[in-house]
Amino acid sequence: MEARNRSLPDWFTRIRTRQIMLPRFQRFEAWSRRDVASLLDTVLKGLPAGALLVLEVGDEAPFVARPMEGAPDEGERVTEHLLDGQQRLTALWKALHGLYEDRSYFVSVRPDDETSEVNQVSSRARWYKNGERYPLWLDDPAKLWEAGLVPVEVLRPDAESEAKEWAKAAAPRDDDGVPDTDAILEVVETANGLRQLFDRFNLPFLSLPVTVPKETALDVFITMNTSATPLSAFDVVVAQVEAETGESLHDLAGALRAEASDLDAYGDADDVLLRSAALLQGKTWQRSSLFTADYPGRLVEDFPTVVAGARRAVRFLEDERVFDRKRLPTEVVLPMLVALWGRAP
Repeated sequence: MEARNRSLPDWFTRIRTRQIMLPRFQRFEAWSRRDVASLLDTVLKGLPAGALLVLEVGDEAPFVARPMEGAPDEGERVTEHLLDGQQRLTALWKALHGLYEDRSYFVSVRPDDETSEVNQVSSRARWYKNGERYPLWLDDPAKLWEAGLVPVEVLRPDAESEAKEWAKAAAPRDDDGVPDTDAILEVVETANGLRQLFDRFNLPFLSLPVTVPKETALDVFITMNTSATPLSAFDVVVAQVEAETGESLHDLAGALRAEASDLDAYGDADDVLLRSAALLQGKTWQRSSLFTADYPGRLVEDFPTVVAGARRAVRFLEDERVFDRKRLPTEVVLPMLVALWGRAP
């Protein structure tokens, strides 16, 4: 394993050209708005954000992969799979490209009072109504600058031209509507200074060579995942099933929801799938049982039984006038019902 440095612009280039992708077993976005704002603050303060983990890809990709959230679907040949760091890289990519539909991020460049800080990141909720995005003033450069806020999209390393246009629109104007030249320069200099912090930011990474077997890469992924949101049992089993069978556990869980459409009214389908499959194998549903060597392969084999059991369990509960999880004495009975009805004559 080799440690390397890579600047944020270089990471963005690889995402934009689709040279780096996520193995399909990677979970989806899990960070909150506070996590995203905290990471942006970390960049502005020049603090380390931890190392990422990538697997080099040769002529044949070891895992089925998908683009990062908000990244292009097409591009150049894939050269890397991102094993750890998805949440951090996705947060930076989406925030700096304005891809969060329900939230916008800003940097406060003027303190509101003696206790507030300069260059502190904040966010505002966004929503759509009648085809327009509210609050409307958050898309008005002049009002944002008057409030001492700069949108993080114009601080992206490659957004110099967008920053100049934003500065022209944000600068105060005289009575004739002509922008003040000195004010434009102030806005441009402020934005350029902040953008340089993102441009110089380094995200180091550990690189696994292309010769590493996929099983080893998977073990490293599980043991080295250092995200702020730890891997759940489902996340780990997703990776194990993908490695052993080539199947996507996310797809299986989606199929279970489609086949037993009312199952989620009683409990989480992901959890039910893991636990009922363990029971069908004669195991308990403790984490140690879910991580045994034979569990992933047998889960895929038993999946039709789980689906049939889920359908019959839902019908049974409805016949008993139990229509949702609030009427269950405990959710513990749900995987048991699914396993029992899956094997019942």
